[in-house]
Formats: sequence, structure tokens, C-alpha cells
Amino acid sequence: MPLSLSIPTPENFSFKECLWFLDRGFDDCLHKVKDGSVTKLLRIRSHGLSLLRISESEDALRVDLLKGEARESEIIDYITEWLHLEGDVAPLKAIARQDADLEQLVEKYWGLRLISIPDLFEVLCWSIIGQQINLTFAYKLKRSLVEAVGESETYKGETYHVFPTPKQVLKLSFDDLKGMQYSSQKARYLHIVVEAFLAGEISVEKLSLMESTPEMLKCLMSLKGVGEWTANYVAMKCLRRPDAITYGDAGLLNGYKQLKGLDRKPTREELETFFGQFPGWEAYIVFYIWRSLA
Repeated sequence: MPLSLSIPTPENFSFKECLWFLDRGFDDCLHKVKDGSVTKLLRIRSHGLSLLRISESEDALRVDLLKGEARESEIIDYITEWLHLEGDVAPLKAIARQDADLEQLVEKYWGLRLISIPDLFEVLCWSIIGQQINLTFAYKLKRSLVEAVGESETYKGETYHVFPTPKQVLKLSFDDLKGMQYSSQKARYLHIVVEAFLAGEISVEKLSLMESTPEMLKCLMSLKGVGEWTANYVAMKCLRRPDAITYGDAGLLNGYKQLKGLDRKPTREELETFFGQFPGWEAYIVFYIWRSLA
């Protein structure tokens, strides 16, 4: 019998908002959103590849295992982390009242959770791929990489992909990547990240031992190709550091400009003053500002 399970959803959670974020029209090759559900292929350590479909039922998420095998606990752990189901976001509403513009923004999109990328290798590669290019082209580059060396499963005529491992990406030469329209710089940085993972120089376990976000950011930025924006993006999206702020990010700059009705891009000092009002909620506020760009 196919596995089907239910995961209770917390208060202040909107599956609709989460689906919106996952389906912004950028052709993400790592999940498919359709008819109020999201289907995603996972690499489960104990059983290999598992294809899941997540939909909403009353006060819960329904999860159907469409293909493969997996322990219930592993599925629940992944989805809980991915959609931040354990996070208590209730204080954000009260904190947002310190700024009338932010209060309206949080109220409008209330229930959106900070959707993560649990795989550290994936999020580092993705952040490098997305540096200094528009999102449409970034998703095209990601798809070319994933389809070239990533694993996939077919279900009812549709193909689902999972992000490749460091060893799989290593199969691609610089010329291979350049043939996929990667710049020489991006190709070099990807190989640096691959080598760091294979050598054990970077891991979630190592980074999680660090007590402060600045220490974590410093470690990430020791990798060539990982600057302040990339390090903060990784800290925010994978390591769940609540005080991570993606300074320099075009989406953040444009979103804040729109939030405050500015006729110019905000300065670093303006952003620091703004985020300084909300210690411990900076990453979530960045995420809501991104949402406002719809």
C-alpha cells in the first residue's frame, strides 16, 4: 500500500502562501506545483530517492509517497524543516508594529514561512549560480546542471529531479559548464565548492557548531566565490540564522525601496537602521520583503 501520512500544521501557517513562493513562474526544476499541491523528489539517506506529493487537508498537510521508500520520521523531518513548521512566528506580528509599512506587509502575507533549502551543497551552488544575473537565467542554468548530472524519477509521464551531489557535479569539466552558458568564474567557483565538500572542509555539522552568525559568515566567506550576500543567503535559507540579512541583494533593495516609497535605492546605513529595530527577525523580514515584489 502507498504510504500516506498527515502532518499537523501550526497556527499562523499558510500553505497557500508557501505554494505561491514555490511557484513564482521561474521554472524551478526541483519541484512542481499543481492543483494546490507540490510534488518533490527527495534523496532520503536510508532508502535513496523518494517522490512526495504534499497537499493541504484540515489543519494538516497530507503527504503521499508516490514512488520509492522512506521512513515516516524522515519525511516529517524534511517537510518540517523545509516549510519551517516548528517555528513560532506569532511574535513577528507584534514586532512589525514598530514600523507601519512593515506591519501592513506582514498582515498582507501572514502565514508565509521562511522556506528553506535544507541541502547545504545545493544552497551554496544555487547562490553562486544566481550571482549577478536575473532569476530567469539563473533557473535556466540550474536546470542545465541538474539535468546533466542529477538523478531523476518519472511518474505518470512527468520527470522529477533532485539536486546532484558534489561527486556528480565533479563529473562536469569547465568546458562542460561553459557549454551550458556558465561563465568561467561561476564554473571555477562551483568546482571550489565541490572540492571543499569532498575534502570535508565545510559541512552543516561544522557550521552548526559555531556560536555566532558572524563566525559562521566568516567561515563561509573563506570559500572563494562566497561573498557577504552569498554567505548570508546560505545562513538564512539553510542554517536558519534569524539575524541573516542579504545586504546587496537586488530583491531586498527593490523591495525596501517599494516598501518605503523611495525614488532611489536605499543605502546600507538605511537598511541597517531599519533591521536594527527587529533583532532576531531580520531573515524573516527579508523573506516578507521578497514576497512583496510579486
